[in-house]
Amino acid sequence: MKKKKRTDFKLKREKFTNKSIPEKFYTKEDVFVSRLASILMVPKSRVKGIFSQRAITTIRLNSLIGRTSETKELLERKGYMLEEVPWAKDVYFVNNKDKSEVSQTEEYREGRYYIQNLSSILATLVLDPKEEEKILDMCAAPGSKTTHIAQITNNKANILANDSDISRVSAMEDVLEQFGAKNVKSTYSDAGDFGKKYPVSFDKVLLDAPCSGEGMVYFQGPKPLRYWNIDKIKRCMFSQRELIVSAFKTLKHGKYMIYSTCTLEPEENEGVVTYLLNMFPNARLEKIDLINGKEFDEYREYIKPGIKKWSGNIYHPTVKNSLRVIPNKKMMGFYIAKIVKE
Repeated sequence: MKKKKRTDFKLKREKFTNKSIPEKFYTKEDVFVSRLASILMVPKSRVKGIFSQRAITTIRLNSLIGRTSETKELLERKGYMLEEVPWAKDVYFVNNKDKSEVSQTEEYREGRYYIQNLSSILATLVLDPKEEEKILDMCAAPGSKTTHIAQITNNKANILANDSDISRVSAMEDVLEQFGAKNVKSTYSDAGDFGKKYPVSFDKVLLDAPCSGEGMVYFQGPKPLRYWNIDKIKRCMFSQRELIVSAFKTLKHGKYMIYSTCTLEPEENEGVVTYLLNMFPNARLEKIDLINGKEFDEYREYIKPGIKKWSGNIYHPTVKNSLRVIPNKKMMGFYIAKIVKE
């Protein structure tokens, strides 16, 4: 038998070392595309197209300042092409103007309408606030949902609007004044403390939690992923867990809260909701009936149920009752869950 030379073993060993395989470098875009393809269950080739759609400008006519029919007529006289959203009262797409134009009118400065993405409007409609209710908007700035709650309740609900950033609270107070929300007490506080400060106090709670903001990613803009990274997702998740527990503790028994984000990440959505459901046996995730109406038919293709497992994580089976808005030409990416306190 021929004796093998030492060099033969060296060559064989080098054949299987990493040095012989070109190293693959993954960009932030590669990671984003891979994650979102998995979350949305679509081919990677479709992801950038989904996040390259700019939602149509949407306005909410404000019944707290002037008649909405009069505001609509004033805008149409100026050439605004308004398209009614069938499931959202006083809400219209502006088909021929962008946000920069729509924010420069006298009617806007007077507070006759608010510029707001339709996904954000949907969250307030799912909350379904009523007159005389005591309502907490836990992370309220810049005030879009707060003013909507005030409008729906005709300034007859008791609203506490909070934010943890003093400059944002100050800006929100200007918005509340501009849009005629007079039944609102604004506060500057750490929302994580609310469970201790206001236990079992509110009829309804809206927690639109700070998040990684994936739903607002727009690949046609400059540096679309400049604010997005994996570390931010993890940081947000821990903060959201604290906030959702605090929000749930402020809720009266037999009442419900809305948890929403403008991200698509399961770790920040289904994962956070599962954390709450596992901690509190009297927390229950309820179906969102609004999306089942006939007027919602043409929007339903953009609405997906919450996912029960992802990337090795198994979530509470009832997360299927929550919803995820896939970014599209009418709505930005969003997540909404309706949680009842039994």
